[in-house]
Amino acid sequence: MTRRTGGGPGRRGVHQQISTQQELDNVVSFYDDQITLYADQEIQTVTLKALLGFGRAKTAGAEAMTGSAVKVDGNDHRYQQDLEVNLEMARYARKELPVRLARRVKSIQNLPFIIGTNPYIKRVYRLYYDAFQALTAFQEDIRDIEDLDRFAEVLQGLVESHADVIPMLSQGFLECKKYMNTSDIQTFLDEMIRSRIGIRLIAEQVISLRAQRTDLLKDNDDNEKSTQDNNKYNSTITTPSIADPLVVNCQVIGVVHTQLKPAELIKDCASFVQELCNVNYGSSPDVVINGQTDATFTYVPVHLEYILCELLKNSLRATVEHSVKIGRSIPRRATNFFDEPSEDEGLIGHAKVREVPQDNSNGGPVNAREKEGEEVDITKRMNEYGHPPVEVTIAQSEHEITIRIRDQGGGVSKEDLDHIFDYSFTTVKDENESSSSSSSSAAADGGLLDGGSPGNESESIFKGVSRLAMQAGLGGPIAGLGFGLPLTRIYAQYFGGRMHLVSLQGHGVDVYLKLRQLELVEDLQI
Repeated sequence: MTRRTGGGPGRRGVHQQISTQQELDNVVSFYDDQITLYADQEIQTVTLKALLGFGRAKTAGAEAMTGSAVKVDGNDHRYQQDLEVNLEMARYARKELPVRLARRVKSIQNLPFIIGTNPYIKRVYRLYYDAFQALTAFQEDIRDIEDLDRFAEVLQGLVESHADVIPMLSQGFLECKKYMNTSDIQTFLDEMIRSRIGIRLIAEQVISLRAQRTDLLKDNDDNEKSTQDNNKYNSTITTPSIADPLVVNCQVIGVVHTQLKPAELIKDCASFVQELCNVNYGSSPDVVINGQTDATFTYVPVHLEYILCELLKNSLRATVEHSVKIGRSIPRRATNFFDEPSEDEGLIGHAKVREVPQDNSNGGPVNAREKEGEEVDITKRMNEYGHPPVEVTIAQSEHEITIRIRDQGGGVSKEDLDHIFDYSFTTVKDENESSSSSSSSAAADGGLLDGGSPGNESESIFKGVSRLAMQAGLGGPIAGLGFGLPLTRIYAQYFGGRMHLVSLQGHGVDVYLKLRQLELVEDLQI
């Protein structure tokens, strides 16, 4: 047998080196001249008004600004105009998105090397790099409806693949925050998230316009068939109504809704968050909606939905944990797949969303009368679980909508108040920490929720897994990533809005969300 005496690596070592090199080549393409070329180009911003214009038939004119219906002479002419503005939007996206993606790739390359090797950060890098490659590989000239459809499908796939970028960034920087100072992390993530919002807005506008055009064409085909049938019996020409599918209804223009009702969106978000709260804690507070509940304004629904869900998650979680802490409620076992729901409880308990009509005198909530004859403000009345409700108030002025979310969750401690907008800061305890913490902390980390008895770790772990599965089905855990408030503030600020938090320590928190009427914003850049 020949004995190996040289200093070179053995076969196993060679394979390890090759494998490592292949991984680096596949994941971190740092020396791509094309990335540098695009990243050095100037970003061509577009105003929100122009973005809306991409979604309107050019012949619709000023009437489309108000969301009114417009009938264009000649259906073929109208659809051709609609197609032209959609093509114009797609061409802008094809030219602009690679530049913005290249800049994000370069920003990740400029991170400290040890952060760039984190598996979560590498996955984010790869997603942005692959998206850049996919878009630059697509033909530059989008000429017709077939090109538009193919381009929209490419964008749809990229948007879906990037859905988990924020959780991945959160976990990556949570693991690497000791290698980078807080201010640099804040700057990097602020820029990353603002850029991500703009990229998604442009991509989703193309996707949504294509979907809306497809729906219009389908409606047109159905209407033509119906018209042919009707003409057999009636040749009278009638005046089109708003319900006529041949009428251009401009309330929804791509991703923008010109008549968005915040009260309806709040109800949907509250129901979703209550389900998530029940899965985590076994109970949830009611949500009372009051104020100007019939208000409408122009906004991007998906952005407002994200903001509302994050703020409601904070309020509901704080309310339940504070109820347990001060003894106004007892901890309840979280619902999981292996429990039989009681007859009166069902899968998600009795959580309610109540919309309170306006009081004619002062716009306040209408009082509910208890059996004893005593009037009680329903915004203060506890539900059957011992939780006071979370109150959401809507107010509308000429230029903005204000939404106040008020809870009785004990407020934010003085030592935490200065850090609540820091990335990766969270009051949720690590699930691996000792269970000897306070009852509120135990509720946060699952100690009160798994249903396992002391000494029966396998049962607790088994039920914990089922709870995580339920969370995944509902959109993830209720808290713990530490990105909720900073992201919410960026989303609010992106369209010129603002968010202000007031903490009454020992009682609760008021969050004021002020959002601008977007149709009045002339200079908003995306």
